[in-house]
Amino acid sequence: MTRPTLSVVVPTYNESAVIEACLDALLAQSDDIHEIVVVDNNSQDDTVEKVEARAAEHADATGRDPVVVLHETRQGLPFARDTGLNAATGDVLARIDADARVEPGWARATLDFFHRYGDVYAAGSGTCTAYDLPFQDKFRAAQDALGRTVRQKLADGMDVDAPRLFGSNMALTREAWCRVRSVTSTRTDIFEDVDLTICATENGIRCAIIPDARALISGRRFKSGLVSYLRYSWCDQRTFAMHDRKAERRRAVVTMLTVTIPFYLVMWAPFRMWDTRTESFDPMRLFRAPHD
Repeated sequence: MTRPTLSVVVPTYNESAVIEACLDALLAQSDDIHEIVVVDNNSQDDTVEKVEARAAEHADATGRDPVVVLHETRQGLPFARDTGLNAATGDVLARIDADARVEPGWARATLDFFHRYGDVYAAGSGTCTAYDLPFQDKFRAAQDALGRTVRQKLADGMDVDAPRLFGSNMALTREAWCRVRSVTSTRTDIFEDVDLTICATENGIRCAIIPDARALISGRRFKSGLVSYLRYSWCDQRTFAMHDRKAERRRAVVTMLTVTIPFYLVMWAPFRMWDTRTESFDPMRLFRAPHD
């Protein structure tokens, strides 16, 4: 099998504070990335200007322009995602969040996975840890252990199916996207990555865990206000309800009530107090208005 090419789609909306770090991490791996497709979704800040500046800088250094800037006026992540995936020309289409920072070797690990196992798995997600939350060392150790387990299972010819795709760090083949894009939802009150997972599995597309495709993501969702977080969490069961997945919906509600919300309530204060610049806790940060 010929080694595939990789396109990376980055939907953006008012991401001026984080988009440069996201692009810098991707551009550092430009030898393994065919193109970076940034889809602006009506940003009102200088996100687009920063993207275009980074693209110009890199084009001057390499003689080519690997960054494509598109605009989607229909508001909502599913619209921006679809515009990017439809325009991307790579054999493998990755999708990350604008506040994500892929780690060194991410692109090559993604390509290697689909080059070796793309005849079995047409979609997959890498692992993530947060760069702006405390207590990540143990979580990172667990993710590393998961990666070792997945690599060993692949070497032994065992299954490494993932229960869901994770929108912050995922990829699928262009052929797989073409098979499911007409049935995915553009509703903005659901989890678009869960919807994509359901549509993929219903169309015979297997989703996997991609070892070594690691990314750092923002944990800013955990710092939002309670009403905002509840509204966000409720999207899970709503996605299953849309697909008439009654059992999964019940499990999602139970998980939200027994795990998701209690975790948020317990960790909200330490997460809010964490200062990423000093890597220490600052109680005064609790008195700042939450960013929803």
